[in-house]
Amino acid sequence: MSINKNILASDPSPYLQQHKDNPVNWQVWSKDILEAAKKNKKPILLSIGYASCHWCHVMARESFEDKETADLMNKYFVNIKVDREERPDIDFVFQSSFQLFNQAGGGWPLTMFLDENGVPFMGGTYFPKKSQSGFPSFKEVLQKVHDAYKEQKENIIKQRELIIKNLDLKKNSVLNQDLEPILETSLSYLDTIKGGYKGSPKFPTFNLYETLLYFYNKTKDKKYLDPVSLLIKQLCSKGIYDHVEGGISRYAVDDDWVIPHFEKMLYDNTQFILLLSKYCKINKDEYFKEKLNQTIEFIKKEFLNKNDLLGSAYDADSDGEEGKYYVYSFKEIKDITDIRNYFEIDEKGNWENKIILVEKKKAPKKF
Repeated sequence: MSINKNILASDPSPYLQQHKDNPVNWQVWSKDILEAAKKNKKPILLSIGYASCHWCHVMARESFEDKETADLMNKYFVNIKVDREERPDIDFVFQSSFQLFNQAGGGWPLTMFLDENGVPFMGGTYFPKKSQSGFPSFKEVLQKVHDAYKEQKENIIKQRELIIKNLDLKKNSVLNQDLEPILETSLSYLDTIKGGYKGSPKFPTFNLYETLLYFYNKTKDKKYLDPVSLLIKQLCSKGIYDHVEGGISRYAVDDDWVIPHFEKMLYDNTQFILLLSKYCKINKDEYFKEKLNQTIEFIKKEFLNKNDLLGSAYDADSDGEEGKYYVYSFKEIKDITDIRNYFEIDEKGNWENKIILVEKKKAPKKF
């Protein structure tokens, strides 16, 4: 099978279509291409992302559209592009691999290096075009991985069984334990002042908070409810929430939940709706009910297309600029009384001289 040209132009995925003109010889994940890598004894560079992912766009512009970088990729690797929204099964396997190698959460773009048999041996997420803040450039990474594979190929391939075994152990160690001891460990990692896990970036991790709420309803122990209350208060009042249209962004870059990564995902917002609706049964405050209703209306209005089908995400970028649609200049809003009354407005802004709306007290239904 030929692996000498970019074949993404013929793929129906909107994400893969974004890369059809890259000078990288992208392939799609298939049995044939895996067999071709094995036959040619070349390692695989696997890049996983999705159409509305901001840092996927950045890495594409910096590296995948760069001829010099693409030449290295084509020379040293079989390059495979995967749309995580079409192949969540592949994404799950390699996110788990990343976590095993790095002992940290993954993300997108996910950049994994696989041996010629398709077994991962190293991985990262976004790599910059030029080295910065202690991170190597993507071209440096490509060269070092190539050199390591060339010099230590036999040892890398020998890791196959160990890696597969560890991934199985990781999966089974969670499934075979009682939930309560795991929850106790999770509670120790939570930020009791700002909510979510300690540090930044801040992800809502709704599955954890669903479980905490379940155990609160079961035990009435407030140690399970308090973290949920804190998280929901932060999600509803800070910059991660869209106070104009409703709904939340995927995560916050900072540990105060002020600066969002502006893309909005359907699955995040449906989980937010589910958790908030359950919380509203416990906390009858109308404020939270208003946030719930606003987000439901946002999904119904903005995510449904003319065929009543739900889209998967809203892009972080507008007119090629991150967050442009969601931020304001001081001049745009300085004379709007309700905004000045209910939101923290600083002439200097709170993000790149722009203003992300953050409540200073409970916001009205409309402003």
